[in-house]
Amino acid sequence: MKHKLKRIAASVLTLALLAVPALAAAENVGSSTLNVANNTVYTYSTQAVTSDSGRQTNLHENIFTYKKEAQVRPVVAFGTTLYGTSPMNKTIKTLEEQGYSMVAGINGSFFDRSTGIPYGIVVTNSILRSGGSANAVGFLADGSALIGDPVVAVTLDYGADTPLLLNYNKAMTTQNGVLLYSQDYDTRTKNTIEGYHVIVRPVGSRAAELRLGQTLTVEVVGMVEDTKSCSIPDDGFLLAVANDTAYKSALTALKSMVMGQQMTIQVTCASGWENVTSAAGGGDMLVENGQVCTDFTLDSAKKMAARTAIGVTRDGSLILYTCDEAGNSDGLTLAQLAERMLALGCQTALNLDGGGSTAAGVTYPGYASGATANVPSDGKLRECANFIFLVRQKQDAGTASKLYLYPFGGYALPGAKLTMTVKAADSSYMAAAVPTNVTFGGTNVTQTSGSTVTVEPGARGAATVTAAAGGLRATASFAIPSAPTSITIKHEGKNTPLTTLRVAGGSTTDLTATAWYYGNQVYSADESFTWAVSDGLGELSESGVFTAAKTGTELTGTITASYGETSFTLKVTVGSSQPFADTKGHWAESYITDLYYAGTLQGSTKDGKLYYRPDASMTRQEFIVAMMRYLGTDLSAYQDVSLPFADSGSIADWAKSAMQAAYSLGYLTGSKTNGQLLAKPGATISRQEAMTILSRTKDFPEADLNTLSAFSDSGKIAGWARTALAQMAQQKIISGSKGKLNPTGNVTRAEVAKMLYGLSEL
Repeated sequence: MKHKLKRIAASVLTLALLAVPALAAAENVGSSTLNVANNTVYTYSTQAVTSDSGRQTNLHENIFTYKKEAQVRPVVAFGTTLYGTSPMNKTIKTLEEQGYSMVAGINGSFFDRSTGIPYGIVVTNSILRSGGSANAVGFLADGSALIGDPVVAVTLDYGADTPLLLNYNKAMTTQNGVLLYSQDYDTRTKNTIEGYHVIVRPVGSRAAELRLGQTLTVEVVGMVEDTKSCSIPDDGFLLAVANDTAYKSALTALKSMVMGQQMTIQVTCASGWENVTSAAGGGDMLVENGQVCTDFTLDSAKKMAARTAIGVTRDGSLILYTCDEAGNSDGLTLAQLAERMLALGCQTALNLDGGGSTAAGVTYPGYASGATANVPSDGKLRECANFIFLVRQKQDAGTASKLYLYPFGGYALPGAKLTMTVKAADSSYMAAAVPTNVTFGGTNVTQTSGSTVTVEPGARGAATVTAAAGGLRATASFAIPSAPTSITIKHEGKNTPLTTLRVAGGSTTDLTATAWYYGNQVYSADESFTWAVSDGLGELSESGVFTAAKTGTELTGTITASYGETSFTLKVTVGSSQPFADTKGHWAESYITDLYYAGTLQGSTKDGKLYYRPDASMTRQEFIVAMMRYLGTDLSAYQDVSLPFADSGSIADWAKSAMQAAYSLGYLTGSKTNGQLLAKPGATISRQEAMTILSRTKDFPEADLNTLSAFSDSGKIAGWARTALAQMAQQKIISGSKGKLNPTGNVTRAEVAKMLYGLSEL
C-alpha cells in the first residue's frame, strides 16, 4: 500500500479534546474522524498516558467503527495458501480479484512465524480453511459478528467405536495426532518429519470443502508411506500422522484403512457459528459481558506493545482497533488494552496478533488504493497469516458528490506551508474525477501559490483551509498548539534527530527544526522557530543555517530552537576541517570527513592524532556498527534480541547491540558453514556482502540485472548478491573501478564511507 498517505484523513474532521473515551490515567489530547463509508468511521486518536510508575507516554490509535450497512461488510482473507505469509497489500489483491475493494483492514490471527500457519480457525466464503481451538471472531452474511470460543471440532468416523479427532491444515508434529490437509494448506504438506498418509476424496459430486456444522463422506483412494512432504490432491484431502507420533493407536488406525473404504468427516461448532461466512482465530478475551478480563495467557501481556483487537458494542457495532509501539507511541499492556476496548463501548472484545504484526490499512475517500494508517513496529508492515477487512463491491466511479482535502488536518505552527491535495468521491465513496476550477480559502491562512497555503504569522487557535469546486466544498483544520510538547533538530533532508553536532570550522550546515505535539509531528517552517547560537561559535540564520567559525582550536557551544515556552538545545562542537591525520588528499576525504562529523564514522587515536586508516579492510562487525550509526537506530531497543549465530560469543561487546539490531531488522542474516549459521564478526567483509546488507536498508525500485553487464567481472557476482548490486549500481551508489566491481574483494574503510555517503544522498 502507499505509505506516503500515512496519518491523513479528509474533510469530515473533528479535532477535539476528550472526543474519544479515555483510559484510566490517560488524557485524550486530540482525535480526528473521517467517514470512509456511510456507516464506517475511521478515528485517529492521541492520548497522553501515565503508567503505574508515573512515566508519561504517548499512545497513537487507529480505530474503525462499523455499523451494518448494505454496501460494506467484514471478511477474512489470506494469501493464496495458508502455508506461508502474505503482506496486506498482496492480500487485498486477492479480494480485488473477487470483485471487492478495501474500505479498511487490520491484521488477524496469531500464527507460527516459521510456517505462517494460523493457530486458530480460518473461515472464508463459508468454507472452513483451518481448524483450531482458540477464541475467534466470526462474521455473518449480514455483517454482524460473533466473538468467543467457536468450539470447532473436526472428527473422522472410520467405523471404530471412537471417531478420530483431526487437526485440520496444521503442521505435523509428534504430539498433534492425526492431521487433515486440503489444498488450502498448500500443494504439499511441507512437513519436516516423516509420516504415514491416506488420500481420500468426497463421495459423489460433493466438493472437497468442509463447512461448519456439516458432514462429508469420503472414500480412501491411496496411501503414501514414510514421506515428509506429501502431495495434497486438488480434488480431495490427505490424512496424515507422524511415524513417531505419541498417539500410536491413531497411526494404527490410518494403517488399517483400505482402498475404497468410506468414512465420514464431521465438523461441529458452537450454536450460531455454523452460519458464519468468515472467521479468524484470536487470543485472549479482553472483554466479556461488558466486563474487562484479567486472566491473560499471552506471554507479553504485561509488556507495553503495539496491539490489535476487535470488539462488538452493545448496539452491534464492530470496533477494529490498533495502537502503535513506534513513531512516538509506546503501546499498551494487555490489561490496558482491555480497559481501552471497554471504554470504546465494547461488550465483547478479543485480542488479535500484535507487536510487529500490528497493521491498520484504510482507503481514504478519493483514492483508488489503500494506505497504511499505523506506524509498524518493524519499520515496515509484516507479512501475516490473515487479515480482517471491511470491503465493498468494486464498481466504476460515478459523478463526484463529495470533496476532500489532504492532509485533512493535524497540527501546525505559524509560518507553516501546507501543500494541499484535492480529491473527490462519488456517493459510494469510490474515487471520482475532481471538478475543475478549485478555489482555496480559509481562516488564519494565506494562499501562497496554487494549492499551497501558509499559516499566517501570529495565528492562534486553529488554521482552517477550505476548497470549493463544482458546488462541492471540503474543509481541513489544523490546531495551533500554544506550546509543542517537544522540539527536535536534524540536518535538512535527513530523518534522524541530532543529539550533538560536530562540524568543521568554516563549514555551513543547514539545520531544520521539528515540533511535536504528544508524538504527532506539527507542520512548521524553519522560520516558525526562534533560533539562537552561543557567542563565538558561528553565525545562525533565521531559517537555521549555521556557518561555523573558522578556528584552529576546538570550540564548544549550543544551538537552540524554540517556540513559545518549548525549546531544544543542541550541543555543538566546531573542530578542524581535517580531523584525520591520514586522509588529506585521499579520494574519499570528503566522504570520510562529512560522515565523521555526522557521527557515522570514527577513527582511532595514536600519539595524540586521529587516524581513519582509509585503505584498511573492515570487519563485518565494524561495518555493521558504522551502518547502524548511519541509520540512527536506537540500539537500546534491541538489547534483548537473541542471536541465532553459533559464533555469537565472539562478537565484541562494542558491536553486540548493533549486531542484535541488524539481525532483528533483517539486515544481517548470517551464512551457513558446515551446517552452522555464523555471523563471522571478526572476518573481513567483501564488497558484495557489504552492498547486499546495505541494500536491505532501502526500499529500492525493482532491479534491472542488465545493469551489471556494464562491468567486465559481473560473472564473479554471487547469485544471492546480484539483485542488491544491480540496485546499488542503478542508484549510482557504486560505480566500480576501471570497469570492474571486484565483488569478492575486501571492502576498504574508504569504500564504506563512499557507500554510506551515497545512501545518505538518496
